[in-house]
Amino acid sequence: DCVQYVCNNYGTNGTEGCSAHTIEARDLFDAVLADIRHYARLAVEGDEKRVRQLQQQLSSIGATEQKALEREKRKLSKRLGELDKLFSALYEDKVMERITKRNFDMVSRKYETEQAQLSARIEEIDASLAEKKTSDNGVTDFFSLIAGYADAAELSAAMVNALIEKITVGERVQKEDGTVEQTIKIYYKFVGVLSNELHIKVTKRYAAPLSPRRCQCCGAEFTPGSAVAKYCKPCAKKIQIRQSTESTRRRRAAARKAA
Repeated sequence: DCVQYVCNNYGTNGTEGCSAHTIEARDLFDAVLADIRHYARLAVEGDEKRVRQLQQQLSSIGATEQKALEREKRKLSKRLGELDKLFSALYEDKVMERITKRNFDMVSRKYETEQAQLSARIEEIDASLAEKKTSDNGVTDFFSLIAGYADAAELSAAMVNALIEKITVGERVQKEDGTVEQTIKIYYKFVGVLSNELHIKVTKRYAAPLSPRRCQCCGAEFTPGSAVAKYCKPCAKKIQIRQSTESTRRRRAAARKAA
């Protein structure tokens, strides 16, 4: 409580890098925990219908379209085999001088073009079918993993590391009724985004003044502005500038190395 997350890019580069889009830690924790428990309950209850819906949601193709793609692939593969035979016969006609070089070149270009188109389409189908298989397996693995967190009372580091790839945080938006809302997206491991966006009503939590502490840089006593503050304001500014300079130096060095 009384702790906020702020965009690191904003903290390093200011408004030139990004906006702050600050979010209250407790608001974020509560929303993530509620989402994890929701899907954990689905896993525990064995809701096969919902699991299939998620598989279809995460895959670009459904079961009916999958069968259609498999039929199309068989048809295209058969045509490729026919073209191989036609090429063989065409080459034999050329060797036996039953066809002119001009006609041979014209027909062979036509066959080659068709072969390239068929091969490209087969690759597209294979990619779609592989994506669906990966998606189906991912959902199964995800539900097996998340089932153990149905009764979780608090969000832990172990839980986050096991289940979540990343979380993106949107800007704060003030609504007509005066409330402030913020959206987040949770990217789970194996499956990615399961809910389009989670909407959080921002709650401002005020804390009692914190006790003075020693700056970890210069040793001077200062009154921290947050529970995680380590440096007095002058030192914090110097460190921020140094980190920004170092970040710029690394980017330039990487660019020179790539060039």
